[in-house]
Amino acid sequence: MRRQGSLSLGLILLGIGAVFLLDAMDVWPDDAATWPGILIVIGVAMVVDDLYRRDRISWFGPLVLIGIGTFFLLRDLDVVESDFIWPAVLIVAGLVLISGAMSRGKIETSSIDVPLNGARKARIRIEHGGGELRVGALSAVSPSLCQGTVGAVEQKVNRSGDRVDVTLRQRHSSWIRSLGREFNIDINPAVELELDLRTGASESNLDLSDLLVNSLELKTGASSTRVTAPDKGHTRALVEAGAASIDFRVPPGVAARITTDTGIADVNIDTTRFLPSGGGYESVDYSTSLNRLELQIKGGVANFKVR
Repeated sequence: MRRQGSLSLGLILLGIGAVFLLDAMDVWPDDAATWPGILIVIGVAMVVDDLYRRDRISWFGPLVLIGIGTFFLLRDLDVVESDFIWPAVLIVAGLVLISGAMSRGKIETSSIDVPLNGARKARIRIEHGGGELRVGALSAVSPSLCQGTVGAVEQKVNRSGDRVDVTLRQRHSSWIRSLGREFNIDINPAVELELDLRTGASESNLDLSDLLVNSLELKTGASSTRVTAPDKGHTRALVEAGAASIDFRVPPGVAARITTDTGIADVNIDTTRFLPSGGGYESVDYSTSLNRLELQIKGGVANFKVR
């Protein structure tokens, strides 16, 4: 296992070194940044690593990285316009996911079931390297805190009084090869939650509408993510995204205050619901609403939509 990891890391270091060497020798185009080349190198290294393992190649993550790197490189060289970048990346990601879903056979999964045991508060952390992630709600009378079907994960549960901390971590040795696998988790809607979600090259559907989420922290990489916010209570949410597409839905009846801290990200806010206010956006009834969302958005080359 260590030898396989060394191959991938060695290829990445070799490729990045080559990019910087070409730049130092003035062979790299003057108008092009080096970071798109680094993304391409990492994507190629992931493919070669899969081939070395003699296993099915996980195309989603590598092609997204290679695609993003290629399009930004072509943009710097004035070959394509910036408006074509995100549609092309999303089309490639969609085609790869469809191909993986049609080609994969039966995938082994395991069940998780964390008993409620009187818990009233919980912090749940999910570290999802790659594949498809779905988060939803259990029945209100369920005896479980959370349950679902997952791939290869490490599970840790710590209890203190009426509070429980749960960590579900996709094993590092398997996540690259597991792209396209499903990770389904449902959570008890009667428990006050702190959710900490870390995703990589993934497609995520996070339906939190029926959950009591006090705080949400979502950090994602090369992904496509759909989030439905809780429809009751006061939720503080932080969303940080790299090369990602984020579709964040605020349920009717929930007032929101939205702030953004983005680089070249494309941010599309529904200003018919959330009016520009003090450098951000805010519902007209935010200060008086019982159901509120404080949403902070941070991103680099991401595409955000809040509606």
